[in-house]
Amino acid sequence: MRQPAMQEKTGISRRLKFILGFSIGLILAAGLTGGYWLRHAWQQLPAVDHLAQYNPALPLRIYSSEGILLAEYGEERREFLPIGQIPLVMRQALLAIEDARFYEHGAVDFVGLMRASFANLLTGQHGQGASTITMQVARGFFLTREKTLQRKLNEILLSYKLEQQYSKDKLLELYMNQIYLGERSYGFAAASNIYFDKPLEQISIAEAAMLAGLPKAPSAYNPVANPQRAATRQHYILQRMLELGYINQENFQQATAEKLVINPTRNPSVREAAYAVEEARQMVMQLYQERAYTMGLDVTTTLQMEPQLAADKHLRSGLLDAQGRRGYRGPEAQLGAAATNSEAAKMLLPYPDSGEIRAAIVTAISPKLIHATLRNGQALQINNMDPRIAGGWAKLPASGKRNIAAGSVIRVYRDSGDRWLLSQTPEMEGALISVDAQSGDILALAGGFDFFRNPFDHALQAYRQPGSSFKPFVYSAALEKGYFPGTLVDDTQRVLLPQDTGARAWRPRNFGNNYEGFITVRRGLMRSKNLVAVSLMQAAGAGYVQAFATQFGFLSERNPVSLPLALGAGAVTPLQLAQSYAVFANGGYSQPPRLIKEIRDRSGQVLFADTPRKNLGKKIVSARNAYVMDSMLQDVVKSGTGHGAKMLKRGDTAGKTGTSNNAYDAWFAGYSSGVVSVVWLGYDQPKSLGNTTGGVAALPIWSRYMQVALKDRNERLQEEPAGLSVYDGDYVYSEYLKGSCMADSNPFIHSKLKCQADGSSDQAIEKEALNAAQERAQILKLFSSGD
Repeated sequence: MRQPAMQEKTGISRRLKFILGFSIGLILAAGLTGGYWLRHAWQQLPAVDHLAQYNPALPLRIYSSEGILLAEYGEERREFLPIGQIPLVMRQALLAIEDARFYEHGAVDFVGLMRASFANLLTGQHGQGASTITMQVARGFFLTREKTLQRKLNEILLSYKLEQQYSKDKLLELYMNQIYLGERSYGFAAASNIYFDKPLEQISIAEAAMLAGLPKAPSAYNPVANPQRAATRQHYILQRMLELGYINQENFQQATAEKLVINPTRNPSVREAAYAVEEARQMVMQLYQERAYTMGLDVTTTLQMEPQLAADKHLRSGLLDAQGRRGYRGPEAQLGAAATNSEAAKMLLPYPDSGEIRAAIVTAISPKLIHATLRNGQALQINNMDPRIAGGWAKLPASGKRNIAAGSVIRVYRDSGDRWLLSQTPEMEGALISVDAQSGDILALAGGFDFFRNPFDHALQAYRQPGSSFKPFVYSAALEKGYFPGTLVDDTQRVLLPQDTGARAWRPRNFGNNYEGFITVRRGLMRSKNLVAVSLMQAAGAGYVQAFATQFGFLSERNPVSLPLALGAGAVTPLQLAQSYAVFANGGYSQPPRLIKEIRDRSGQVLFADTPRKNLGKKIVSARNAYVMDSMLQDVVKSGTGHGAKMLKRGDTAGKTGTSNNAYDAWFAGYSSGVVSVVWLGYDQPKSLGNTTGGVAALPIWSRYMQVALKDRNERLQEEPAGLSVYDGDYVYSEYLKGSCMADSNPFIHSKLKCQADGSSDQAIEKEALNAAQERAQILKLFSSGD
């Protein structure tokens, strides 16, 4: 009876042995297979050696001469910081929320993994993760974010490989410089600048906790887009820091009470000086091509921040003033039906704001109020009974003539009294360029009203008629031909016949048809007399004057030989004019303009340096020529068309107004205390500016800007050079006193000195000049110029 039981027992034993053997075999097979897979997978892992020389893509940054950031270009906004320069509080805040046991566990935190798995099992949700900092480095540098077992196993293997080769500090450094934190920022150093406008070294505990919350979900915990969620996560991180002993109770309370101030300019690539920044960017691109956006270049310009901000401000306000004097143009568009607050952003998309001048859409209008909405949905009211536009620039037409109705797109401006006023953007454009007379450094550059509305740089690219601002170069040439400030020139209207002009007959006129008879060369420039300039050019030789002027930097092909060139009938850029006036300001030398001082990489190595110019530059005119021209240009300010510049109250201020034919262009070019500045106003498609001159439209902008630019500078009065003498109360070249000045048969010019081959009396010359003028008098409708 026992035999069947024994047989049954033996069968069970055999089955157990089989199962055990089979299981052991499976385990061995799985182990061998797993080992083979691990060996194969390990061999297939990417090399990690290059992380020792981690060089992330770093953006191009452009700075003012003082080191103020003006612009940043690149797909990624990043600033690499070694671990030793990352503040301890920032590291602690990150570890408190991401991996508190980072310095205690290996590549994988098995304790954290078990805790997270248990918590997720209890809640039924995947609320807690168990990725270590090392695993996140592996994922961020080498793997995709797909949720597969293969990817997770590769991540774990890579983590072990990384920890074999790198220290914990190095891995934390890589993570804190690589992680994406929103707003195109990569790494905590960049995020600190973008969110709080401060370097990471200055971060507070509260700010560090806010930034530490971003890696989990940069959009969900963005303090701009989701301030409430960001604050909740920040508070949790501060609580964790307290629990871990990173901060004490007092620190915790201070941090939770701190009100964070978010940087309002976090998004724009260009912050200030847009036209100058674009020129610098293009120059860097020519040197480094597309690599410029990833090499981490720091470009230092010659721009000085205070003058630059003043240039932008006063050019804009001057253009608004000039446009305002021409009256209110009416709405920019009529969109039909009035918009609701929610629709305003979409409807105003084609009408971007321009600084303080903002677009709005009219929702309703009554006899007393205009109701409008900004693109952000903010409602506002404008007093319909107040006949002004922003700043009181001009009187508005009667209400019925404004054509403002529901659905109109208008411009508005908030004044210092928090009142909304009707406004408008100017149709005309302008430029302001300012350079150092000695070095050629560009101190400020404003190329238009608004770069983002019109990126064409009028300061560097716009060739326009300079009008009377070109006359000083005619006078400078005449000095070298034997004429001088005391030479008498006939300021009487006359006709130049075809044999004089080489073309058709021409009757130049003075501005306002004001004529004075024989006057000195000095007074001719001071009062901007067209007849004097033409006579001097004719006497010195049109070809000689044109060749002489091109030495200053003007292009000969844009300023061809002709007598109308004396009145600025050629074409110059504001920068060319500033560079040329600098010759008179610095004693006769020309320096090429300089915008970029140096280029460095992020390590501080200098890649390019345009060192300060120790030499004086290229000699253009003699010191005595520059000195005499300087004295005459000072008189233009003291008693002539440039008298508006006297507001600077500086004895070395000199300059010249300019208005081109038909008032298409208004200029003022001048200098004081070593700063040369030029202002131009006009339309892109040339048309008349109306009843205005350079003295009315351009000079006020120049003067207001120069008040800022000269604030820390002393006057620079030139010393009288050798080779000059005084005759009859004015300067002459010393050799002219010996009869070596030009003997001229031109009846419209009378030299007080007895020159070679000059046997006529003063009275005879004057009489002959008057007779010739009367004989040539003809009524012809020909070229005329302004001031």
